[in-house]
Order: sequence, then C-alpha cells, then structure tokens
Amino acid sequence: MDHFFQQLVDSLSDALITVNQEQSIVVWNRMAETMFGYSREEIQALGLEAIIPEAYRQKHRESYHQFVRTIDSRASYTSPIRQFEALRKDGGLFPVELTHSMVKISPHEYYISAIVRDITMRKRYELMRNRLERITRHDLKNKLVIISLAARRLSSSLGKAEQAQAEKYSEIVQSESQGLIALLDSTRELILLETGEYQRKDTPFDLPALVQSKTEHLQPLAAAKEVSIVFQNRLGREVTLQADRLLLERALENLLKNAIEAEEPRRAVQVILGGSETGAPVLEISNGGKSIPEKIQKDLFTPYVTHGKKGGVGLGLYAAKLIVETIHGWHLAFRSSPGETVFRITFGSSSM
Repeated sequence: MDHFFQQLVDSLSDALITVNQEQSIVVWNRMAETMFGYSREEIQALGLEAIIPEAYRQKHRESYHQFVRTIDSRASYTSPIRQFEALRKDGGLFPVELTHSMVKISPHEYYISAIVRDITMRKRYELMRNRLERITRHDLKNKLVIISLAARRLSSSLGKAEQAQAEKYSEIVQSESQGLIALLDSTRELILLETGEYQRKDTPFDLPALVQSKTEHLQPLAAAKEVSIVFQNRLGREVTLQADRLLLERALENLLKNAIEAEEPRRAVQVILGGSETGAPVLEISNGGKSIPEKIQKDLFTPYVTHGKKGGVGLGLYAAKLIVETIHGWHLAFRSSPGETVFRITFGSSSM
C-alpha cells in the first residue's frame, strides 16, 4: 500500500506537500522535487520555510499559528485557490497557485496538504497578451494618424501642378497601409521576441535607403507637429545589411516617433548615418527639447516606462531594444542632457 501511495502521489502533475502537526514534511512528491529543486531528504532537513520567500515567512508563521488556535473547531478544512510567490533552491522566485486542506485524525494529530501549481507560463502569456493589446492599439493609432495626414495632403495637392508631390503622398498612404496590415499580422511575433523564440527573416537591403524611406514616411507626422526631419548620410558608401528588415523598420519608427514627439516646434530631428572607429555603421537620431529625467533614465528600456509622450504606453523603446540587441546582436544606447537627446544604434556583424 505504501508503494502504491508513493506511485500515486508521484504521478500527479502538481506538487503535493503534506506536513504533520509538528510542521514536519511527510509527503513531498516527484513534481515538488522538480518544481522547487529539493530532494525529499533535503527539504525534510530544511523545513517548509525553505520554499517560502523571506518577505512572507513571518506572515506565514502568524497565519499558521492562527489556524492551529482554531483547529479544535474544525473537523476538516479546504482553502480557496490562491496565488503566491514561491522560492526555488537556486534562489529564483516564481508564481504559484495553491490550495491546501486538512485531514484531522484527532485533536493532536492532523495533516495539512498543499497542492501547488507553477503558473509561470500562464503569467508570462497574460503579461505578453496585455502588452500586445496595448502596443497594437498604440501603433495602430500612430499609423492611422500618418495615413490620415498623408491622405489629407494628397487630397489638397490633387488638381495642382505639384503632381510629383501628390504621387509622393500616395506612396506614403500605400506604404503605411501595408505597414498597418503587417503590424496586425505580426502580433504573435512580439511574443516570440520576448521568449527568445523568434526566427529572424533575414534579407539583404541597403541601410541608407531604408533610413531615408522611414524619414520620408514620417514627414507628415512631423509636419503636423511643426517639426522637420533631416537625414544625413555621411558614410559615402553603400551599406548592405543582412537582417530582418521588417523588425528594423519597426525599431526605427519607434525611435523616430519618440524624437518627433520630444522635439520643439520649428526645430528639426537630426538623423545621421555615419561610422564608428572600427568602421561599423552607426545611426544617431537626435532631438532637442527637455532632457529625459535622470530618475527614469536607468529604466528607459523597461516596459511601460514613458516620458513626455501623450498617449504613449512605454513599449516603443522596449521593443526597439529587443529588436536591436536581443534579435540582431547590435547595440542601442542613448544620452540625454538639456537641449539634446541622442539615440544611437551601432550595427555589428550583420552588416556586409
């Protein structure tokens, strides 16, 4: 029977932990070993507090003693499902969902069991889903603004001599519409970016042409804010990148839009493509205006950190950092002082 019971508890997909009236661990199944990293012998020697984060241990003691004081009035007990943080052997914290119950043999003999489920993946996907919803609303709004402004200028240009200008804005409407569709199609890709499972779709393309194209497409948005964008290619040579063009366009767009938002009216956002001392291409996007407050500079690439941008959700720089560094292995940095903020991308081994 003991062998059968051990096989039964070890077959559970959740951790099963049982303590007796002396708080000694008497059941610690195979999933508990996997989840927390302790063997049964190790956890029995250390005690239950080894898997409780230090910040919660005092509260756990108080709750346990309160439970014991009322045990005479209980024949049995089952708690509702609650969520907590737990502590692994390696020191890592992770979210769990648990319920505990009591089996009472006598007033002086009882057993409290907890069924524990690791909900790390659920929490991760909940967080990513929320981010996706917010970033989609944010980016969709910006793209619709660009489309609307470009269409308005196109409409006012029709019937005049500036046929070339009308064609230019028509191209912007078409390109931004395609970008909007691509954004809707790529919502799953952000999840893959965060989990490190994204498979890059590398193609060769000319870096100066790509940067110039993005600055031209954002000119209507800049004009609506009485700001201009000036692009300078100081390399004097062709630069072909073997990289994921769609992702790089997204990162550049986020950086450019932030610069436009931060720039003062009747000023220009400077976009300069040059080279580093080692010859690697370097792109700098700079704007004037107020500096980024020091208190948020260290967390600027953290999700939901934003400054001075109406309607911003603080995901643009986070996504840009993922794309530039995590996906491509390049480097994205910034410096900010009164009157100037500069974001700098140093392209590395993906350039040819």
